[in-house]
Amino acid sequence: MKVLMLAWADWANTGWRFSKCLEMLGLDVTYYKGRRHHFSYPEQGQLHPSLYHRKMYGKVQTVYAPALQREVEKADVIHFIASTFVDSGVWLHGKRVIVQHGGSLYRQNFIELNNFFNPIVDKTIIQCPDLLKLGAKNEKLIYYPVDTKKLTPDFGRRSNKLLVGHFPSNTTVKGTQAIRDTIQRLQGISELRDRFEYVGCNSDTAETLPWEKHLHRIRNCDIIIETCNAWQGTKVFGEWGNSALESAALGKIVVTNSLAKRTYEEEYGANALRIANNPKQLFHTLRTLLKMSDSQIERTKRETREWVVNNHSMAATANRLWKQVYSEFSNG
Repeated sequence: MKVLMLAWADWANTGWRFSKCLEMLGLDVTYYKGRRHHFSYPEQGQLHPSLYHRKMYGKVQTVYAPALQREVEKADVIHFIASTFVDSGVWLHGKRVIVQHGGSLYRQNFIELNNFFNPIVDKTIIQCPDLLKLGAKNEKLIYYPVDTKKLTPDFGRRSNKLLVGHFPSNTTVKGTQAIRDTIQRLQGISELRDRFEYVGCNSDTAETLPWEKHLHRIRNCDIIIETCNAWQGTKVFGEWGNSALESAALGKIVVTNSLAKRTYEEEYGANALRIANNPKQLFHTLRTLLKMSDSQIERTKRETREWVVNNHSMAATANRLWKQVYSEFSNG
């Protein structure tokens, strides 16, 4: 089966990791994208100049790429990444077509995007549960994979104090102000003040680093607060993302939000992430963690790492992709 994956931009390098999962299944995969990621991931999808420029037709993000005509014609499966349609001029009748939704473009414009994609796709991959049940055709929930072989765990301690980090890519989206306010409240409690040190973002502007340097600052922590924000503009959001999985893979305790706890458990089973959906819950969750003994902290770190390997590693995601999506294509 020959698969052609196409993107304008590959947010958080997610499409590239999905392409590696498909290769693990023995599929013949080619993945092109238009823009190099500003986080400087060491391995990314292959850049193709015809995918660099995009146009918006209403709310539909489209790239016109006639230079890819031959590659599209040869492919059995066309797999569109990040809610983007790539027009090569080839009629897609007779092809298997997948679109993958995982972010703001679909969250804010799902009606228009469903109206466009549903008539032409066989399957829709949804990357986070707040995007489910919005009308996408034949949708399957498949979270972002994380490379747990490259992101090896570090259960060690850098300090006698528990180091708590929060390193947002966007302070508004991740609820940074509420997180900082909660940390200050915890710092005011005498029995906890000497138990931890906050080493995360202390401004209204995110300090974005190249990906490998970002991983280094996560490694130095014991607890990572990923996000605490239930909304994105006027749309319900409140779900964890790639950073939560990367932190878990590195052997950290992860505190984040999720409004779809039941959905996750139905699809994947138990969740090792510590869920806090508002400042009150965040306060109680962190206070509980900070009261743990050192042995309990280490055990929780190891349980979090084991969970991410079992549920969201490249191998686990490849298996889910096959069962939920690609196995049907192999039957013609």
